[in-house]
Amino acid sequence: MKLTDGSRWGAGAGLLVVLLSAGTAYADTQVPLPNGDRALTTATGVQVDLSRTGERAVISPSLASNGLSRTAAMSGVVYATVHGAKSGTLATGYVIGCQVDLSGGVGIGGDMYVDTSSAYPELTPSINLVPGAVKVVKFDTKTLDPTAGAIGVTYSDRAVQVSGCAGYAQARAVSILTVQNDKGSAEVSLYGKPFSIG
Repeated sequence: MKLTDGSRWGAGAGLLVVLLSAGTAYADTQVPLPNGDRALTTATGVQVDLSRTGERAVISPSLASNGLSRTAAMSGVVYATVHGAKSGTLATGYVIGCQVDLSGGVGIGGDMYVDTSSAYPELTPSINLVPGAVKVVKFDTKTLDPTAGAIGVTYSDRAVQVSGCAGYAQARAVSILTVQNDKGSAEVSLYGKPFSIG
């Protein structure tokens, strides 16, 4: 609304529009995500069934309304049954990028580890993303118990704050199962559906 004649009505109406816009910007966005599963026998003869279920994300814009930061809180269950392995690990987290295409998949190297046993779970890990950058936040790594033949990770409302991204940002779940036996080692990866974080 254009302010005219310096009137109180015009100034008041203009302020009202600003407040409503700011209030709308703070609304959280719920993002339900599809389940995923990958079952195969590795080249070393290990039978693997790796799945992700109950995945969802809650996207929150910056409280400062600066357009450069936002928070994504993710939840999900990653579970694998493993037969024929003597040892193994399961690492799970998210690939997060600023104005990049994640459809080709990105490895889980060079990650940031978030300690699940932290005494301050309300603290949000923060990453700085310039345009064209991709980072991986690893939520957890579990060690396989060969006698149990299964391994899993559950995370609930694990939040990551993305800063420094002036444009479109995207995230995608990634889990890497590494298994070893007498024939060698093998990796099985499971990616989730990419989703916008604003």
